[in-house]
Amino acid sequence: MKETTRIIHINSWEEFKRLTKALHPEFIAYAAQNAPLSRPPIGLRLMFTAENTQYVFLDFAHGHAFQRSKLPVHLGRGGDAYFKEEDLSNLLRSELDRKDISIISFEVLGY
Repeated sequence: MKETTRIIHINSWEEFKRLTKALHPEFIAYAAQNAPLSRPPIGLRLMFTAENTQYVFLDFAHGHAFQRSKLPVHLGRGGDAYFKEEDLSNLLRSELDRKDISIISFEVLGY
């Protein structure tokens, strides 16, 4: 018997929130990534799993916030863009109305 994992790309912030609430994952993993066409050039990848499916949401910076989630984007002294993990955790827990969900960096998972 062969199990396959499906990957579903979620296109809107509202749909991400709806699916996360409906599927009630234990954790959401995130990663900052280079997004050379964004200004500033930073992207955010959010991912969770349910059964044999991975759900992936991508967001890109536009000015001082990510375009879809509205997560604030900060600029370091060298001009590098970043977001605060605390801001992300607070945003997700507030928007999803879940204090029990774990927010885990892909870096912690070894990626």
